[in-house]
Amino acid sequence: MSYISYEDYEIYYEVFGEGEPLLMIHGNTASSKMLKEEAIYYSNYYKIILVDMIGHGKSKKIDVFPKDYWIANTKVLSKLCNKLKLNKINILGTSGGAILALNFAINRPEIVNKVIADSFIGEKLTIQEAQKIKEERQIAKRNGADKFWKYMHGEDWEKVVDTDSEMLINYAREFENNFKNKLYKISCPVLITGSLKDNLIRDIDKRLTSVAKQIKTSFTIFTSEGDHPLMLSKKEFYRNLVNKFLKVTLNR
Repeated sequence: MSYISYEDYEIYYEVFGEGEPLLMIHGNTASSKMLKEEAIYYSNYYKIILVDMIGHGKSKKIDVFPKDYWIANTKVLSKLCNKLKLNKINILGTSGGAILALNFAINRPEIVNKVIADSFIGEKLTIQEAQKIKEERQIAKRNGADKFWKYMHGEDWEKVVDTDSEMLINYAREFENNFKNKLYKISCPVLITGSLKDNLIRDIDKRLTSVAKQIKTSFTIFTSEGDHPLMLSKKEFYRNLVNKFLKVTLNR
């Protein structure tokens, strides 16, 4: 297993496949395991980099997530890209991973070729929304989600879920915008996607359209099929979408 250290964090990652680099980022309370099947598929065409975000999956478990969670993860990924000598990368992030992907494009524009941002909450997370997420996760623990989380994180899955929930509440209190109002700095092509039937994100089309309007080179695709996240609930549809989008960008 491969790890990279940053400050007090130990981050798990793995690399496989050949071709242009494609960094794939999971969502909150999930891990790279969630994306493994899709990563194996994409590895037929791209060099895949899978990571577990701070405190998730096989990364070192911590008692408190960093206050500015997305920026902290951006710094870790930046160090990882330097270590792997990646001069240009494409990024596919889903849910919280999409927020991280866009923040990375803001902060490391010189190495980001293309971003695909799927099924995320948009620019803002209110305190009320963060508290609701926490409450819904408590209910989900009793309704079978514990099996999913245990598979993602191991025996200490509940610590990950609870720590992430507290981070979201604290983040909503501290920051008004998931991107620090810097979306306009993104210069690479960005594909933003979502299901209109997403059961976790209310008004997803309005939220993501607002994000897209601030990125000059953005494209949006919404479908009335699928659920949360779109990339896993409509796999064949999404695979075709990603391949078509990246082939145009990469001139394949």
